[in-house]
Amino acid sequence: MKSEQPLLPFKSLDDIRMRKEYLRRELRKDNQSMKTQWNGLFHKQENNLPSQRFSNFMTTGASVFDGLLLAWKLYNRFGGGSKRRRTKNKGNLLTALLSRRK
Repeated sequence: MKSEQPLLPFKSLDDIRMRKEYLRRELRKDNQSMKTQWNGLFHKQENNLPSQRFSNFMTTGASVFDGLLLAWKLYNRFGGGSKRRRTKNKGNLLTALLSRRK
């Protein structure tokens, strides 16, 4: 955390109290800034225009389709498809290639 006030050795209790109050104000400012950023990120703004609703619907649909396509590809690649089961039983690729040459 960068502080504008330099860190000086404290000479009295008043110096400590002033530093404590300064840090408390800085923490409150940072806390307010984080609250504002958090609300901006995670609270959705309402769209009342039909074109915005349609655009959001299309974006959500494309994202769902993309997720389903990725899940299907991963399922087929890592244990779901019949091709994968056949190659598992043959051993590794090197032995399969060497057996074909003979």
